[in-house]
Amino acid sequence: MLLKILCFIYLIIISFLDYFTFKIPNKITLAFFFLLLCLDIFTNPERIPAKLFCSLFFFTIFLTTAYFTKGIGMGDIKLAGLLGYCLGFFQTSLVFIFSCFFGITVFLVIRKFKYKLKQIPFAPFVAVGYMVSELCCRRIL
Repeated sequence: MLLKILCFIYLIIISFLDYFTFKIPNKITLAFFFLLLCLDIFTNPERIPAKLFCSLFFFTIFLTTAYFTKGIGMGDIKLAGLLGYCLGFFQTSLVFIFSCFFGITVFLVIRKFKYKLKQIPFAPFVAVGYMVSELCCRRIL
């Protein structure tokens, strides 16, 4: 439960930062990652390799997507890796499915009314996707 609360607080903080500055600071992401790593070292160190693999998986997927599309920032790539570590494969996949759906929908609606809009911050949609995935995972698992 503590992990879910910390993840939610982190997502809220970076959502506001991303919304106003279009940047996710490395210091905050790195600090949260080390906090998660320290928690795992003391609570369940046997899960760290699997969590690191999941983190690397999502980081690589988003990095590859950014390379080919030029539409994802480095902060979003690091956020994907961090959520992979924090939530695991299944829930991180759900988070990004929901966040992409909400992000694309809002982008299309805003673009219809403001034609010159070229980018939107992605972290707020990840926060919403996280909340929806939490509701879904409570129902599924």
